[in-house]
Amino acid sequence: MTSTLESARTEHGGLALTAISAGFALVILDTTIVAVALDRMAVGLHTTVTGLEWVVDGYTVTVAALLMLGGGLADRFGPRRSFQAGLAFFGLASLACAAAPDVGMLVAARVVQGIGAALLIPASLALIRYTYPDDTARARATGIWGAIGSTAASCGPVLGGVLSENLGWPAIFAINAPVCVVTAVLLQRNVPSVPGAAERIPVLGHVATVIAMAGVTATAILAGARPVAVSPLIAAAVAAAVGVSLSGYAARTGKGLLPSGLRRSRAFTVGTRVGLAQNLGFYGQLFVISLYLQRHLHYSPTAAGFALLPEAAIGILASTLGGRHAARLGPRTVIVTGLTTGAAGLAGLACIGPHTPFAVIAIPLLLIGFGMAYTMPAATHVTVSAAGPANAGLAGAAFNAARQLGSALGVALLGSLLILAPGGIALPLTAAALVFLAAAVLARTLPKR
Repeated sequence: MTSTLESARTEHGGLALTAISAGFALVILDTTIVAVALDRMAVGLHTTVTGLEWVVDGYTVTVAALLMLGGGLADRFGPRRSFQAGLAFFGLASLACAAAPDVGMLVAARVVQGIGAALLIPASLALIRYTYPDDTARARATGIWGAIGSTAASCGPVLGGVLSENLGWPAIFAINAPVCVVTAVLLQRNVPSVPGAAERIPVLGHVATVIAMAGVTATAILAGARPVAVSPLIAAAVAAAVGVSLSGYAARTGKGLLPSGLRRSRAFTVGTRVGLAQNLGFYGQLFVISLYLQRHLHYSPTAAGFALLPEAAIGILASTLGGRHAARLGPRTVIVTGLTTGAAGLAGLACIGPHTPFAVIAIPLLLIGFGMAYTMPAATHVTVSAAGPANAGLAGAAFNAARQLGSALGVALLGSLLILAPGGIALPLTAAALVFLAAAVLARTLPKR
């Protein structure tokens, strides 16, 4: 087995990385490609802003709730099997999304997509570790993996706009299927099968997490719906309370997802909260601004996609600078600077109106994108470093789960505020700016170095 692994690593490393990165890129692309197509979905499926919130959050909540379970399954059954299962879920669910006749079926298919994504993300990192045993080669491969993900995120709004305007919104999902097929073939031929280990999976902790995250997000969405559906809102609030209570019980009895030492670490707690806050503000505003550009500024989907390109594209430069500056200045300075910059951008975007030229709109968009990406490497470093080598993988999974939960809550909360103040975006974007500022204040409690 060892000689087979070494041979595959040497001979097929480039193609293996292509397959691994393609699967990850699909997951990242799906978080941004949907944004610009939302208005066309609303028309085609005869749904409201609340329905669109469910379309987005059906995916992100599932990823957030199952991401750590996905990591456990990759360890238990082997990362290649887990990755292959993720591709199958994601590809088939994408076809179901494209064929969905109504918003209910689309949300159900998005949940299955989320299951696939939760399997793909941790398995991709594990496969890189096995394919590149040398530290230097693995660091380089991980950098390429991350750069491909950032590029996918940048291309998402433009691709979503072009496809939805010229081929219809189902095309943004249908495009995933052939990519999944090609990726599966490359994976089978170039990535070795790695045996799993008999790891214990904390079932109660995972169940509690799913219930809590789903309940909290559903409560936020339903509270903003008009008219308010009282019974579903109460049920969602009860589910959230039960999930949080179960999570606390699981933690006290040693059946939780995180070791007690990690939960008590201030650096870990601050890092995950910063990750949650920045995704809440960024993806919440992406949901709001994409609808505003099309519904109130009358941009076509393609024009809206290109309008959002600066916000996403600046992230590639900003994340590189953030990593370098965190090493030189310390993560606290970088996190506070990035979040403050993003908050300024959100506050500026809250002030735009129907007659604001795009040259002016582009400035706050650049500030938001820069602040988000500049903060990320430092926040990741703080969170993972707090765990130590033994729990670094677990801390990374928890950090990414917090980020996905932040994305879901951002769409739910800012979408609800958009419903409360129809015709304007000042209220939701001001709220997003305040979340960024609150996270910056929290980050100041970290050690300087």
